[in-house]
Amino acid sequence: MDLRTCPRCGAGIDADHPQGLCPACLLKEGLQAEGSRPEKDPVRAALEAKLQGQYRLVRLLGRGGMGAVYLARDLTLDREVAIKVIRTDEGVGEVYDRFRREAKTAARLSHPNIVPLHAFGEVEGMPYFVMGYVRGESLEARLRRDGKIPEEEGRRVLAEIADALDHAHRQGVVHRDVKPDNVLLEDESGRALLADFGVAKALGRGDTMTRAGSVVGTPHYMSPEQASGRADIDGRSDIYSLGVMGYAMLSGRLPFEGSTAADVLTKHLTQAPPPLRSLAATLSDSTVQAVDRCLAKDPAQRWPDARSLKLALGAVEESPLPDALRAAEGKGVPIAAFAMAYLFAWSVPPKSPRPLMFFLVFFYAFCYVFAVTRLRREGFSLRQSQSAIWREPSWWAFWYPRALRRRGNVWDRLPASVRRLRGWLLAICGYILCSGAAAAFVLVRQGATPTGLVRVFHALGIFGIAATAVWLGLRARAQRELERKGLGPADVHRVMYSVPPSRVSFWARPYIAAVLAPVTHRETSRRPDTPHDQLQSILRHASELSGPLRPLGAEAAAAARQLLAAIDQADREIAELARNLEPGEEERLADKIAALAPAPGRADEYAPMRALLEKQVELIRGLAARLEEARASRNRRIEMLKTLALYLASLRARSAGTTSEVRSVSDTVRALCDEIGRQETALTDRGAGSGAGIDEAATLSRSERR
Repeated sequence: MDLRTCPRCGAGIDADHPQGLCPACLLKEGLQAEGSRPEKDPVRAALEAKLQGQYRLVRLLGRGGMGAVYLARDLTLDREVAIKVIRTDEGVGEVYDRFRREAKTAARLSHPNIVPLHAFGEVEGMPYFVMGYVRGESLEARLRRDGKIPEEEGRRVLAEIADALDHAHRQGVVHRDVKPDNVLLEDESGRALLADFGVAKALGRGDTMTRAGSVVGTPHYMSPEQASGRADIDGRSDIYSLGVMGYAMLSGRLPFEGSTAADVLTKHLTQAPPPLRSLAATLSDSTVQAVDRCLAKDPAQRWPDARSLKLALGAVEESPLPDALRAAEGKGVPIAAFAMAYLFAWSVPPKSPRPLMFFLVFFYAFCYVFAVTRLRREGFSLRQSQSAIWREPSWWAFWYPRALRRRGNVWDRLPASVRRLRGWLLAICGYILCSGAAAAFVLVRQGATPTGLVRVFHALGIFGIAATAVWLGLRARAQRELERKGLGPADVHRVMYSVPPSRVSFWARPYIAAVLAPVTHRETSRRPDTPHDQLQSILRHASELSGPLRPLGAEAAAAARQLLAAIDQADREIAELARNLEPGEEERLADKIAALAPAPGRADEYAPMRALLEKQVELIRGLAARLEEARASRNRRIEMLKTLALYLASLRARSAGTTSEVRSVSDTVRALCDEIGRQETALTDRGAGSGAGIDEAATLSRSERR
């Protein structure tokens, strides 16, 4: 056999070897050729030769700096997989070690929101691994298409990735490259999965993939400690990167931009990002606070772990209502519709049994009043009970009042043609019911004469034909629009008719979300100003003051920030106290104590149990008093913040007026700032003395409840 050497690496090869290169060099060249056709792709040919009988390669999914990814089918288990191959033309040892670490790291992680690893191997000196295939798109592709995503979906994605990071961190793994390109959105469920642990670092081990002082990751999503090349990076670095990703998802832009990677890294190290509230004014306070805390420069000021962030964000589809309200949620619409239809049917015959009809009216009214009264006894206000009873039913597929819609409802983002089609369907259903009832009423009252029947069916037929014609036109228009956007027949039918607009899991699917209108944030006059809005107003007016009033503006801004921090602390305290209190618990304990009362002439054998229950009642009363005190304190602070904002706006408006007017208002603002400082100092001292007692009471209450 004739031999010769490879012109690139010097390895011995057959004289008639294709293209005169050794197999390893052919693989490298194939990975570098971005536009290679499948039949001329040596990487694919080598993989097929290596994996034949176990995997069948289908097509190339993409190429990148690390290598190439192919879609394949596992012939043994009959499932789709993704096979990733890495090139080793530069820094062979370092890149191979990094790829090997990615395989070992991913193999240790098993979580619903982490792309699973199935196998690892090597072909012609090129490492590869087989991982689960996620049918969908990356978050990066979604953001390129839509710019930003709705708040509810963004909270869900952040919570799911935080859950995945929490699992990885507990296994001693830091991802170090959390970014939208490494987050995949599954088509069927919209579930977010974290991929590519190729730059992960195992905590507590001496062999790291990078030397001390080197930088690994993507500059726009790096934490300050990662940008500075520190070696002691932990899970809080991933939390910072996740915060950057959340900032980009919710605002439509990155917190830091720059012409070079060095510029971006410098800003991560030295600058604060633009306030998220200024870019997305309608975000809820909890969302803004969660993202802002992720972006703290000091790791100690971020969320202590990913689980804390996940709990702060919450799960989108979990009902936040207590059990009593959840049982009554959405029951008003079906009961009211049934009652109206039944009563109308009984009222049509000329000799209907009126006593029975009045009895049914009384029965429905009694059930409704009983439900409301029970909710009030459980400790819920009239507004809370009404809101729960008349909440949008989960099966409702049409328009519903905005204030009563479920979280994540996408009705306003449905294509206009779909909204018109669903609205017309609702109108047709209403017309059929009303016309049928009217026809029955006419025929019963006037007699079923041939002439009357002809007139009734003639009128119904004309309106029915017109309504059907309009429906067919709306249906054809909506179907054409959805098909142009790439939906199949089954999904077109679901979008047009069957899926309720509040079913978050369906509308979050990437290929379904693509047909929705872009997110629009509407400022409504009914929405009350939040404490953050008041703070922004104070900061804006303070920055506009000049001359001798400028120090006073800075003092007012500092006082406003102090108030806002106290309000946030009060919110956390209220939430903690509310978790330790169950509505109606005191009444239930009182009933138990009464049931354990000693019978006359018998030994008091339940005295120890009664003593424990009475102590628990005292603890609950203490917690309830503390809760009311915290709420009152929060309300006082909010009023002080509003008053300060009002007087500072007045000072800004009168800054060009007479000296006496300016002095009067400025004295009032200064007095308010002093009062805020004194009250906050007093409240802080008082809270420090009572915090331990409340924590102890909460602990005892929970333990005794169990």
